[in-house]
Amino acid sequence: MSKRELLLIIFVFIISVGLRIYGLGDRGIWADEKISVLGSNGHNGAPTKKLNTVYFDGKNKTKSFSEVKNATLIQDSGNALMYYVFLSYWTDLFGNSDYSIRFPSFLAGVFFLLIGFLFVKKRFDTNVALFFLISTSIFSLFIIYSQTARSYELALFTTFTSTFIFWEIMDSLKRGINNFKILIYSVVYLLLLGISIFLHYYTFYIFAGHATYLILNHFKEKKTILLFFSVYLIFSICFIFWMLNGGLEGYKLMADRNSWWVQQAKDTGTYFNAIYFIKSFVTFFVAMTGVYVSYIKGFQFYHLLPYIVAFLLIIFLSIKSKPKPNNIVKLFAYTIIIQFAFAISMVLKNGHVLSLSPYYNIFTIPYVLIILAFLSNEILLKGKNVKAVVLFYSVFLTYNLIFLIFYYSKKNIHHSNESNPYVEAAIIIEKQIYPEDTVVSRQLIDGKLISLYTNKSFLFSCNPNLEKDEIYIHKKGATKISILSLEGKRY
Repeated sequence: MSKRELLLIIFVFIISVGLRIYGLGDRGIWADEKISVLGSNGHNGAPTKKLNTVYFDGKNKTKSFSEVKNATLIQDSGNALMYYVFLSYWTDLFGNSDYSIRFPSFLAGVFFLLIGFLFVKKRFDTNVALFFLISTSIFSLFIIYSQTARSYELALFTTFTSTFIFWEIMDSLKRGINNFKILIYSVVYLLLLGISIFLHYYTFYIFAGHATYLILNHFKEKKTILLFFSVYLIFSICFIFWMLNGGLEGYKLMADRNSWWVQQAKDTGTYFNAIYFIKSFVTFFVAMTGVYVSYIKGFQFYHLLPYIVAFLLIIFLSIKSKPKPNNIVKLFAYTIIIQFAFAISMVLKNGHVLSLSPYYNIFTIPYVLIILAFLSNEILLKGKNVKAVVLFYSVFLTYNLIFLIFYYSKKNIHHSNESNPYVEAAIIIEKQIYPEDTVVSRQLIDGKLISLYTNKSFLFSCNPNLEKDEIYIHKKGATKISILSLEGKRY
């Protein structure tokens, strides 16, 4: 590696860290983050009902594993348990501030970039690694979830690291390295597999891709057979653990949640709607290849046509350049095909396109980006069509920069200009509420979240006729003190 390359790598890495840390705690928590906070705090204890109100004890911040588990099952049955347990211990140490709850995702995003660069450099070359680092550093979806209190970025890091370890095992088997080293790698790999599955169930297709590679390429080797069955053993253990910590109740809750999405699709006219499917598929496809802009207000899928053209051009030119065979690319391809087939099968089975949502498939995107970096480098090595590669990455960077401008100006649909409204509400309540007063809002979730940020105990009541974001104190004597009127902003 030349000094110039090293300086460029350091510069890109510093920029990527800056993009992920900038504004980390500036935006109010939004819908899914609320679920993360509630789940990791175990509902902040079970509130007790008093007549038509609910009593929240803001002084009681204790939470047991059982409470965290139940909160996860009830409120977020489609996601696995481990993230909420981890976040529970994290908030015990660092509190529930917007910055604190997002910091684990930030750290995972940074470590993913580091592991990704080292992996690609070792298994390809410095140029491919640099292409990969640039694309992952500025890729909008990675930045979003590096700043979001959800499990996706942590699962991205663990699954990608597991692929790194998996290939180390394959390489060690091929070169006949001592059994002890293979054993250590295998233990780390199986540990990462278990963690990944319980960060998010959809990570299974990463390990299904690994298993497919083993079957098709190494099934006759005795050591590989042992590893192969170990993978399925850990899958079985994970399944049993899931059954014990949710069991059929958890399965039924997931089925109910799916029924809700089906009904939503029917209500919005998107149930088996060809136009909506095509639009969702195009967004999904483009996100898989490194551009995710659907969070921007007013952005339509046909705006992505220039990027699609640039992508198809780079694929066409790479085919003409006849890239050298690379077994690692086979591994990535198996994983991508399995993930794609699963997503389409869920569309056909359920009638809605939720499985095509890019953030549910974020774990596969790095492998697509590595393949694109590899093919681009192959074109450059042939000494032809350099302008096409420059054009492709110029379009890539332009689209992601457009998103970042919207994102950091806080004009995207998920974040507002305001800070966390529940912190502000808690401050006002602590100053103005008395035991006989009642906090009133439209939804129970508001009361739960307010109780996390105050040491006061208070009565809470729901009024479905209120505006979505209105919160007020109902004083004894029928007087009313408005806490916040959020003017319809989405939190």
